[in-house]
Amino acid sequence: MKKFSKGQLILYAFAGFGPSLIGTIFGTYLLNALMVEGFVVDVEHWTFMNKTIVAVTLYTILIFFSKMMDGIMDIPLAGWTDSLKTRWGKRRPAILIGFIPMVISFVLFCFPISSDEFSVANSWYFGILATIFFTTYTLTFVTYYGTYSEVTANSEDRIKLSNWKAFFDTIQYSIGYAVIPIFIGLEINIQIIALASAPLMLTMILPLFMLKEKSTRPKDVAKQRELEPISPDAPVEEDVGFFESLKLTVKNKGFMMWLAVMAAFFFGLQLFLAGQNVLASGPMGLNGLQTAILNTSAFAPVPITLMIYRAVMKKKGFRFAFQTALAAFAVAMISFSIAYVGWFPNAWIRLAIGATGGTIGSYGIGAFFSAPYIIPSQMAAEELERTGKSHPSMYFAMQGFFNAIVAAISTSLVWFYLRKLGIIGVQLMPVVVAIACVVSIILAFKLPKTFNTLGRKDTLKLTE
Repeated sequence: MKKFSKGQLILYAFAGFGPSLIGTIFGTYLLNALMVEGFVVDVEHWTFMNKTIVAVTLYTILIFFSKMMDGIMDIPLAGWTDSLKTRWGKRRPAILIGFIPMVISFVLFCFPISSDEFSVANSWYFGILATIFFTTYTLTFVTYYGTYSEVTANSEDRIKLSNWKAFFDTIQYSIGYAVIPIFIGLEINIQIIALASAPLMLTMILPLFMLKEKSTRPKDVAKQRELEPISPDAPVEEDVGFFESLKLTVKNKGFMMWLAVMAAFFFGLQLFLAGQNVLASGPMGLNGLQTAILNTSAFAPVPITLMIYRAVMKKKGFRFAFQTALAAFAVAMISFSIAYVGWFPNAWIRLAIGATGGTIGSYGIGAFFSAPYIIPSQMAAEELERTGKSHPSMYFAMQGFFNAIVAAISTSLVWFYLRKLGIIGVQLMPVVVAIACVVSIILAFKLPKTFNTLGRKDTLKLTE
């Protein structure tokens, strides 16, 4: 595949902006908008109908199932896109196949089929749509991320592409967590906000025009090799079957240890993202404007803290830098739990405590955006260089599989259980997140020493 210039890398990183924002809106707001439990301030705007329109237990089970299916489907979908054979290549068709139903399921989710309280019909309807959305979202992004090692010429370009993706993630999260609460404060319902945001998904059309793929049909590949002999020094890209791809990924001990680190912190991160608006409205007792200020304190400094994080990585390496990011995020979580309406009656004092912690936690946010892109793409590129075997989507899929499993547990089981406990349960949520960060810090000590070279040198090797 044709390698991108530095300018093209920026545009390519932007391609994921719209669907990422939609994913944030879906997972953080729409899944919560069907129930009033846990909300205190602006309930009528945070929810579709100011009442619970799903049968809570059934809905919880179905959302858990949809997220589990998302994780399970990561791996076969990655194997499918890595080996897809069409006259248009393998990446563009896969992105398009995932993109269309992703858009449709998101839009339909904004329209309940019943206005009844505790509706079983709504529960099944939203559960099915969530399954479709999560699965097609996964196909779209596992394919898109799989191209990161294919459109970059070296590790420096991969880090650059990952950092630009992290930068655009920062913007979309800022919109998702700082701007949307302002709209809520202006009495605009989350249903309207979601529908107005839907056209932003069109940024994912960019790869369809930017990627320059040749036919992957066997007869066409054979003809291309006859017409364009490969340099003796270049690795010959081989087709990798599904089970071989899976085996190669699982046998990479460094990557599997990374997945353990990633899963621990992702459990906490997803738990927080799923309930941050309920946390702000309930235990912290903040209105829409105050919530926007709180979230701005966490996201506005990210461009600067990302530069600091990158400087730490250059000096100390990836592992140390990532551990400091986890520690900063844990501090932010504890501050959110302390800013409890029962302990500090003045809302502005609670906001000041939370904003201070949010500013500290912003150091971790930038790291969390970039790390999940750097590690899989770097390892896939090294394997291609070393063996000629190309299956980059499988690395992202395996990472996605682990993340989806822990996210399903944290956001569908743990979160809904905490939410059913009321204000106290929601207040405990940031404490659970902080504990998850500490576990991830401890597990990171088990990463191979070679992880410390990432970010310090151009010749970066993460495999053992």
